[in-house]
Amino acid sequence: MNRLRHLPAGLTAGALVAAMALAAPAATAQAASERATVVTALGYDSTGWTYRQVPATTQVPGFAGRGFDDSAWPTGQAAFGTTNGTCSWNNQAGVKTPWAVNTDLLVRHWIHLPRDAQQVRIQGTVDNDAQVYFNGHLLKNVTSGRCVAGAIDVVVPVTDLDCCNLLAVRAHDAGVATYLNLRVTYVKPTQAL
Repeated sequence: MNRLRHLPAGLTAGALVAAMALAAPAATAQAASERATVVTALGYDSTGWTYRQVPATTQVPGFAGRGFDDSAWPTGQAAFGTTNGTCSWNNQAGVKTPWAVNTDLLVRHWIHLPRDAQQVRIQGTVDNDAQVYFNGHLLKNVTSGRCVAGAIDVVVPVTDLDCCNLLAVRAHDAGVATYLNLRVTYVKPTQAL
């Protein structure tokens, strides 16, 4: 129904705009019902990480795969690193699990996501570099140098998602200080009422 044809002649511009808003379809209500919420699936400083420190030249075949047996690895809490480094996070309050200078750190953490999870995003900080894997697939090689905040930032392709997922990272240190801390978020669509 066209509500504009019932308007009296000689309306001001403001009244015409208001009348047009009344005549517009309920697109605004629909957009509001489709808003989404960002949910943290794995937070910074999280517990439950399995990890192993290795020399930079040591290969650990398949460590990023879902079927890899890490049961003999220690369990730690992020952030990993040294407490005498050059970035503001290298302190005793920020670092929860030690990571020795001039080594590589292999970390693994399982993450459960709901079926409607969208835009799964891995973010974090590393000193110096990292290879980020999700369910065994290499998503990104990160070169950050000295603890650049947010250097790790990647959205997981939908084809790599499952309900039970494995985040694995090989972090590399080039000397002086170490640091690694990560989080995983996703977008959960709000259900229409």
